[in-house]
Amino acid sequence: MRGELKTYQAKRRFGETPEPKGAKGGRAKGGFRYLIQRHAATRLHYDFRIEADGVLKSWAVTKAPSRDTAVKRLAVEVEDHPLDYGSFEGTIPDGNYGAGTVQMWDVGTWEPQEPDLEAAWAKGQIKMILHGERLKGKWALIRLKSDRGKPSKRNNWLLLKEKDDFAVAGEGDALAEIDASVTTGRSLAEIADGTKEWTASKPTGRKGPAKPKPSKAAAKSTKPPAFVPIQLCKVTDHPPGGTGWAHEIKFDGYRIQIGVGGGRAVLRTRKGLDWSDRFPDLAADAATWPDAVIDGELCALDDDHMPDFGALQAAISDEKTGGLVYFAFDLLFEGAEDLRKLPLSHRKARLQAYVDRIGKAGATRLRYVEHFASTGQAVLESACRMDLEGVISKKLDAPYHAGRSSTWLKSKCRGRDEVVIGGWSSEGGTRFRSLLVGVKEKGGLRYLGRVGTGYGEAVTKTLVPALKGVAADRSPFVGTGA
Repeated sequence: MRGELKTYQAKRRFGETPEPKGAKGGRAKGGFRYLIQRHAATRLHYDFRIEADGVLKSWAVTKAPSRDTAVKRLAVEVEDHPLDYGSFEGTIPDGNYGAGTVQMWDVGTWEPQEPDLEAAWAKGQIKMILHGERLKGKWALIRLKSDRGKPSKRNNWLLLKEKDDFAVAGEGDALAEIDASVTTGRSLAEIADGTKEWTASKPTGRKGPAKPKPSKAAAKSTKPPAFVPIQLCKVTDHPPGGTGWAHEIKFDGYRIQIGVGGGRAVLRTRKGLDWSDRFPDLAADAATWPDAVIDGELCALDDDHMPDFGALQAAISDEKTGGLVYFAFDLLFEGAEDLRKLPLSHRKARLQAYVDRIGKAGATRLRYVEHFASTGQAVLESACRMDLEGVISKKLDAPYHAGRSSTWLKSKCRGRDEVVIGGWSSEGGTRFRSLLVGVKEKGGLRYLGRVGTGYGEAVTKTLVPALKGVAADRSPFVGTGA
């Protein structure tokens, strides 16, 4: 498996192509490099590359790698490439070898599962652990038996996903929906057009990229899209078993739908109420995003980066919402294209590409919600140990349905009750401390306990006078308790 670059260099005219001439390098200090370049040449394919012996060993993969362990992709071995090819993104001019547009589709590092890589290569079975942005976990390259023992310029291999927590059964070609560079956020068309990843901006006194322009589609739109009725979950005691399900963490926040168009964004509640004025920072950010309708959850994070519903309520009451984070879990429209009839696996792939395209400028308030393909019960138990609300399980092959559907199931870590406020307590007789709550029963109001978090200054200024206005001389609770 000795690396060499003579073949690579002989095939290229470096006075005409922007590709690097390169030289053989030493072993990387930060681990072996791994990358995939999406290459729109005579046929669209994916160039899979791993660092070994100072070069990038390379394969042309016919279709997007699949995280379904049942799917195998033909991977044709091609010439070794120099290490600095791992940052190349651009267009190879017509008339040159490999003419077409190259997009950085995934980057990261890899490690061999077996200690003797040379022996694994000779055997024709390279087992890897990928640490990429899009591909993760255990993968393997298997040389076809017909090509073993008789090396040639075009050895045929199979690229396949091995079983682990990153496998997604029945996903099909969902990854093929991602048309966005993992490094610049650009589509293949934008790279071919020479579109820059970021717009120029006036100096702001801080480092980092400027916010991206609104998309060309946004320039054609005159206003944000109308509210789209949302899909809701059915509550179940346990997550579904079997394959074909994606399991997402249930974030404890407010369900918000963001509609972007005409250079503006509207933030709506689950019932379609316009709450844009309550979250001006997020609305301003979203106005720069490409035209779309996104479904997600708006949350406040505590010091451990965990959702805190009380802190969210306090932030809204105090009108200090700049630090809130929007967790996007579905893409309903992209531009004028209605995605709701597509399977969830495809919609999430498109959503990931959409978030990638927005890039680092939107990373502070926008997050893509990953999903887990391991058993739902294991995900739920992990969520409960982290004191999260629960898990949402979704059918990967299902379209988006308005209203409640059995294709979205919610499993909770803890139940919630509707309670009645029966009183309040104060600190030192003056400062508001907590609400005293109970539930209605035949004998009266049974005391449950105290609710003492999530009250900002603005809330208490409104709440305390209202409580005092309806105060009574005796406790409304019956039995033992308060």
